[in-house]
Amino acid sequence: MQRSIEASRSGFLFLGLVLYALAFLFGAPAAYFPFAFFLLLSLGALLVLLLHNALRSRWGVPLEPYLYPLARLLPLMGLLGLPFFLFLSELFPWARPGAALDPILAHRSGYLNAPFMLLRYVLFFTLFSWILLKLKPGEHRAEVGAWGLPLAFAAATFLTYDLFMALEAHFYSASFGAILLLSAAVLALAVAVALAARKGTPALMGQAQNHTNLLLALSIIWIYVEATTLIIIWGADLPHEVEFYLKRLEGSWGTLAAFWVVGGFFLPFLYLLTNLPKREARYLLPVALWIPLFRLLHLAWYVLPALGRGIGVGEVVGFLGLFFLFLSRLRAD
Repeated sequence: MQRSIEASRSGFLFLGLVLYALAFLFGAPAAYFPFAFFLLLSLGALLVLLLHNALRSRWGVPLEPYLYPLARLLPLMGLLGLPFFLFLSELFPWARPGAALDPILAHRSGYLNAPFMLLRYVLFFTLFSWILLKLKPGEHRAEVGAWGLPLAFAAATFLTYDLFMALEAHFYSASFGAILLLSAAVLALAVAVALAARKGTPALMGQAQNHTNLLLALSIIWIYVEATTLIIIWGADLPHEVEFYLKRLEGSWGTLAAFWVVGGFFLPFLYLLTNLPKREARYLLPVALWIPLFRLLHLAWYVLPALGRGIGVGEVVGFLGLFFLFLSRLRAD
């Protein structure tokens, strides 16, 4: 039995790596969006775990078998992100020829340059790996949660600036990292709840109300930061900031924005306000499966316009590859 499980795990791992490598044949931007989604899923799992440990919560106990495997993929995601440093000019405006002629990019060149970005990248993932080593399944490490949560959130914020906000030539927002990380926490929590509910974890039954309330609270905080950022930037009407939204509120991207606002916030919000998911964990499963789909659309709205792409064959292949990698980790744990 154990050999069968190990063989299955190795098979998923090998298949995932092959498919992820094939995605690069369609261009580095094609592989970048799947990488972004699964990276944020891992980061969200780490943040939720740290919150669980800091609070010595009971709601996190039945989710640990799923949150730990997701979070422990962060070192692997760090390795899988290294090939993108060979294609910086395909992804980032600051790495393209002629960037020095742009006053804004020239001003940022002391921070946004390949050697310094690689150094920060290695330091951030080293920090995440070190924090993970301090956490132990089945134990409440309140002291690790207390200092690890703000430290990991700060590091992850700068990582989102480097990897995602820098995809735009001129845009800047101090709340950009908070938006993506709150969305990542909602995503990771929903995935963990869905996996636990699918397995029928007995301990989940007594925590349905807490899981419902936590999903509700994180969703409200996320949409508040999202909406206030839009209002502030739109009101200021600065060209280097508002162009980010102009690109994403016109045409099909504008339709997608309305779609993820309604489907990603209002519908789950209204459902989570009812008594059904609070009373029985099985009623949490539909909304826990629903939320990740719209987290994916939300991230697509943020990342794909900057890459100048939609969802193509390369993106699908990359998603399948990373899905198999994550599946191999979940099966192993």
